[in-house]
Amino acid sequence: MLPVLFLLFAPLYAQAQSLSFIRDAEIEATLKRMSVPVFKEAGLNPDSIKIFIIQDRSLNAFVVGNNMVFHTGLLEQLESIEELYGVIAHETGHIAGGHTIQRADAARATTGPLILGTILGIAAAAAGQGDVGGALIAGSQTIAQRSFLSYTRGQESSADQAAVSYLEGLKINPEGMLRTLERLKAKEIVSIGNRDPYTLTHPLSGQRIRLLEERVEQAQIEDSALEPDLVYWHQRMRAKLKGFTEDPVRVLSQLDPDDTSENTTHIKAIVHHRSSNLRLAIQEVNRLISLRPADAYYHELKAQILFESGLAAEAVVSYERALSLAPEETLLQVSYGRALLALEKPEADQIARDILFTATRSERLNSSAWRNLATAESRLGNELQATLATAEFQALRGSLKAAIVNAKRVQDLAPTGSPAWLRADDLIAAVERGLKNR
Repeated sequence: MLPVLFLLFAPLYAQAQSLSFIRDAEIEATLKRMSVPVFKEAGLNPDSIKIFIIQDRSLNAFVVGNNMVFHTGLLEQLESIEELYGVIAHETGHIAGGHTIQRADAARATTGPLILGTILGIAAAAAGQGDVGGALIAGSQTIAQRSFLSYTRGQESSADQAAVSYLEGLKINPEGMLRTLERLKAKEIVSIGNRDPYTLTHPLSGQRIRLLEERVEQAQIEDSALEPDLVYWHQRMRAKLKGFTEDPVRVLSQLDPDDTSENTTHIKAIVHHRSSNLRLAIQEVNRLISLRPADAYYHELKAQILFESGLAAEAVVSYERALSLAPEETLLQVSYGRALLALEKPEADQIARDILFTATRSERLNSSAWRNLATAESRLGNELQATLATAEFQALRGSLKAAIVNAKRVQDLAPTGSPAWLRADDLIAAVERGLKNR
C-alpha cells in the first residue's frame, strides 16, 4: 500500500518539485556507503533513513523525519571526506536526539499543516525525479530556510557532541566537522545578507564552536580509519557533481587539456556531453571504461550519454553491461527500461516490462518507473496492468482524482478480490485520505 504520509502531502508535489531533486545511482551508493556506519554507531536502523539530494549550490544539509537531505553545493564543496562525515554525523545526531520530531510538533502548533506538508513532501517529490544528466532546474528554492526548521542552540550543541562520539567510535577525525563550521562562521561574518541556508537552520555561535573545539581536542584522533577506497569514491562524487551542475564552458576552461587523471577525464566526459559534443564525450568515457572495465557506473554514464544523444539502441547495449555488473541497482533498471521502450519494438517492450516491474517492487515511490511500466503494459495489450500502473503514477505525481478514476477502472476490469483489485482498493482508500487533507 502507498505510504499514508506520502498521500497526505501528494497535493503539494508541484511545490516541492521546484526543489529540483537529483536521482543518481552512483552518488546515492557513495552517500549510503559513508552513512550506514554512522547510522549504526548511533544505534539507528540504516534501512529506516532515506537520503535525498537537491540541486542547489549552497552549503546545506538537513533532516525531515528520517529523511536526510544534502545540497549538491555541500557535497561538491566539502573538499575532505572528514568534513562530509562531520555533516553526516551531525545530522544523524539530530535524528537520534529526536529533534526532528520536536520541530514537527512545533510546526503543527505554530504554522499549520500546509507548510508542514510542504516539508514532508520532500521525499515524495524526490521519488519521481530523473537522472542527474537531465536538464536541472535553475534557481531551486530552499525550504530549509523556513523558520520552524531551525534548531535551537541547545539542540545544535547536542548534535555536535553526539556527532563527535559517533566519529570517535568509527575512528574518524572529527576536525573535519570543526573546519566546516569555521568556514560557515567566517562566511556568516563577512556577508550576513548572503549566508548559506545551513547557518540559518543550524544556528552558529561562538560558544557552540568553542564547545566543539574542546570536544574535538579530547578526541585526539589524527589519522582517520577509513575504508581504503572510500576517499576515492568521495572525490569521484565531487567530480561528477562538478561536471553535471556547474557551467560546462567555464568548467572546461578551467581544466588542463593535458590532464589525463581519472577524475578530470570524468569531468570532461560529462561537460562534453552537456556541450553536445558526442564524439569527445564518448572518447573520454571510453577512457574511463578502459581504466575500470568492470565499473557499472561508467557503463551507465556512457549509456546515458548515448541515450540523451538520440542513440537508444547503442544506449541499450551499455545499460545491459552496466546491469550485468550491478543487477540490483533499481535506478539502472528504470533507465534501461526507458531506453528499451525508445526502440519501439515488441520484443524490447516485453523486456522493458519485466525489468520495470522488478524496479517498481524495489522502489514503489519511483513515479518514472510506474510511468514507463504503464507504457510497456499498454503496448503489450495488458490493459488492466497498464491502467493500474497509470493509477500508481498519477497518485505519486499528485493527480489524486485521476488516480481514483483509473483505480476504479481497474476494479471494473479485474475479478473482485484478485491482487489487482485489492491493490486498486488500497490505492483508492489511501488517495481518498489524501484528498481529505487538501
